[in-house]
Amino acid sequence: MKKTIFTALAFVLSMCMVLAQNEKYTQAMTTNIHALNGLDKEKPDAKALQDIANRFERIAAAEPKEWLPKYYAARCNVILGFVGASLEEKDKYLEKAGALLKDAEAIAGKPNDEILVMQAFHSQIHLAADAANRWEADGAKFAEYITSAKKVNAENPRIYYLEGSSVFFTPEEFGGGKKPAKPFLEKASQKFAAFKPETSIHPDWGKAETEWMLAQTNQ
Repeated sequence: MKKTIFTALAFVLSMCMVLAQNEKYTQAMTTNIHALNGLDKEKPDAKALQDIANRFERIAAAEPKEWLPKYYAARCNVILGFVGASLEEKDKYLEKAGALLKDAEAIAGKPNDEILVMQAFHSQIHLAADAANRWEADGAKFAEYITSAKKVNAENPRIYYLEGSSVFFTPEEFGGGKKPAKPFLEKASQKFAAFKPETSIHPDWGKAETEWMLAQTNQ
């Protein structure tokens, strides 16, 4: 009887420790996601971005079985790859983002639409850093990741946001511009309206950017 009670108490204590650890992880992630979302979307501060990326990496080190910290650290580095001062600096951040995404992919263990979307975003920003020399290779990678993400979860609104943004910022002489981007952005907007992230710390970005671009197509 005593052994049974002891076993039950040990189980309860173990569960309490797991719940406390999960709560600590969720709280740390939430704090840093809010910090990332709070940055200026047009011109985010590079130092602040780097600090947030570093914090996500520390969470990743403490939680090696979770793919989300690596994902968010990669997102920070992709954005740094866009705002970097030089091509060399941009590529340094993008190389780091690529490595983090490979780690996240390995942790996830199966095709993950959010990771595939971030890999597409990575290809898009890598192309933008040197469009004249990278449009062909990175354009093909972008399309491949988008197609793969649709196969995993065609309801993910960030897929259509990225498609729309890619067309939106492509020069009109190459088939891009506001008008051809509009159908993609409208679809993204519809998907965002129905989208619910798996948890409070799962990806939920892109809606504001979609609505901004969609408003531009209506002017």
